Amino acid sequence: MSNISFFFKDSKPFVKLMMLIFIFMVLATITGFISIFMPMSPLLLQAISQIIMFGFSVIVWGLMFEDSAYKFISLEKKNLSYYFIIAVLMLIIATPFIDGLGLWNNNWHFEGEEVFRKMEETSEKIMEGFMSDTSALGLIINVLVVAALPAVLEEFFFRGAMQPTIINLVKNRFIGILITSIIFSLIHFQPFSSLPRVFLGLFLGYLYVFSKNIFVPILFHFLNNLTVVVNSYLINTHKTNINLNELGSVFNPYLFVLSIAIISFLFVFEIKKEKKIIKDN
Repeated sequence: MSNISFFFKDSKPFVKLMMLIFIFMVLATITGFISIFMPMSPLLLQAISQIIMFGFSVIVWGLMFEDSAYKFISLEKKNLSYYFIIAVLMLIIATPFIDGLGLWNNNWHFEGEEVFRKMEETSEKIMEGFMSDTSALGLIINVLVVAALPAVLEEFFFRGAMQPTIINLVKNRFIGILITSIIFSLIHFQPFSSLPRVFLGLFLGYLYVFSKNIFVPILFHFLNNLTVVVNSYLINTHKTNINLNELGSVFNPYLFVLSIAIISFLFVFEIKKEKKIIKDN
């Protein structure tokens, strides 16, 4: 008797993408039922939701289409320290640009916007609830659940599984990264912060393709989340009155332009370096 296998080796990229989305939706539905029938603290529900929706989705999908729960994700070690430094610098350099986009995005108006604004206000209140615990243990838990867990699981899902699949589907790296970034933004259901999140997705996507190591975008994503957690902690413990989480707090027209210029330079530099490596090989 032949062994039963759920490994679909020769599936087309479109099938793989649709199945990734389908698996995510099924697990998101399961998470919804868990939240209804198993009441728990919002922070615990946040952690469980992330693990089930993003973590389990990648594992199930990987076993179905890549014959591994994780080995399809790139972990190139060459020049890793260099790209870690680039990730940290990119986070700092991009902040005025992202903040400026956020200001513009927040001023969008459309019919029925009140529903979405209330949704974002609810999300903000939930986040404020997470940050209200100013104990040392509360800070550690927030770092793990709000900063680290989403950074790891969302990057494995979007950059590790979805992005390469879409690139293979559309046969164009930029379009593939852009589509992944748009989906990454839309899945958060926050239209008034969607544009900055698309660009953050682009930065994360290119950090992955340039470095070929998933831990580079994970570092960028983690530090971005960590900034929110630590700044909230410092404000709530009255150690600072500088609120970096407030929209427009770091925006300056000159810094905005400078941010775009440096980001563009780094991007062009990496593209040329990549082409040179390909040519030399």
